[in-house]
Amino acid sequence: MLSMSDTPIERFAPVFARLNTPVAFLVPTPTGYKKSIMDAIAPVRELLYDAHVHDYQLQPQGTENKHVVPAFLVKADGLVETQASLYRPTTKHGDPRIWFYDLKKHCRPCNLLALTVIDEAIYVFNLSDLDVAESLLKRDYAYSILQTGDKSSVIEQQLLSLIRKINEAGPQRSITPGDPGVGDTLEHALGIQRNNSKNPDYMGIELKATRLSRNGKIRTPTRSTLFSQVPDAGLSYREIVEKYGKMQVPRGSSEARLQLYETFRVSRPNAYGLVLDVNENADRLDMEYQDGDKRSYVASWTMKLLKERLRTKHPETFWVGATSEMVDGVEYFRYVRVMHTKNPNASLLGPLIETDKVTLDLAAHFDADGKWRDHGVLFKMDKKDFPLLFSDPEEFVF
Repeated sequence: MLSMSDTPIERFAPVFARLNTPVAFLVPTPTGYKKSIMDAIAPVRELLYDAHVHDYQLQPQGTENKHVVPAFLVKADGLVETQASLYRPTTKHGDPRIWFYDLKKHCRPCNLLALTVIDEAIYVFNLSDLDVAESLLKRDYAYSILQTGDKSSVIEQQLLSLIRKINEAGPQRSITPGDPGVGDTLEHALGIQRNNSKNPDYMGIELKATRLSRNGKIRTPTRSTLFSQVPDAGLSYREIVEKYGKMQVPRGSSEARLQLYETFRVSRPNAYGLVLDVNENADRLDMEYQDGDKRSYVASWTMKLLKERLRTKHPETFWVGATSEMVDGVEYFRYVRVMHTKNPNASLLGPLIETDKVTLDLAAHFDADGKWRDHGVLFKMDKKDFPLLFSDPEEFVF
């Protein structure tokens, strides 16, 4: 759906992320615009359900069961009062529909519409309207519609103070060899016992530590892992590697193994012929195999599950960066930077996957003896794109 839009969402996602405003996007197709109908895709249905505005699942088919709710078209300097028509036709299995009265006076086909709910009324922002876009981005009238308050956390300041003291104490000897050392050493210095729980690490705050340099050399920035989640339908993680993996010789070895170490995105298939697809009507993320012009289903995740994993994992997170150096064969870390994020806007996860801002990594193989090894199914994002998802990221450098 977003591929039809005449306006990219990247300009506007930081606004909704900053204010932690649930949002759903719609793009009127030329046919739908002409007929005055739009599909109420899964993100729209979820937005209306969560805001206690409407539940399409309980709505009988037929125009006689149409539900009309208050709505406003947001302009650069005011509101246009209107109504939204929510219904399920008797044809096409009763697929949910939505339309806003007088919408044609304020938009064109393929415009990008952002929907949010305030006090059980639907507010529509035409992000393709240059005046509305400017009002929103420059924090003028359209922005004021969304604006909410915020307050600082005592726990945030406490944890920040502790990490600053660890920095001042100098390099910390790694307690674990290899990549896990950077995170394990920080948690050890904070007095946190290592565990495999999916819950946040420090009094509700998740800790994610990475190396910024190794032996004085700046490392190439890597995408940060938001969360790990295996598919909940279709082939299992192991079955995907068995069917689509390749026999390859890993670096530093002379023996081939069956493996799949690759990034997955929506825009194009990877070297294994695998590609992602955001299925909005089914509210699902699909993995597909592309062979020429044909695609076949491989596995999938429900978007509800992925959004819940994001909310659970990152209600508030400290992304800690460390410099690294080797002394007599032992690695030492100095924690020098913290990026603080909170309130991920889970309603933006689907659009960000669809536009390749959130990608997926599989990293697994079978040893020569057949033993299965994997590093998780990792949903990742560049830190530079965090403002698209999180409310007001703050960075602290020691």
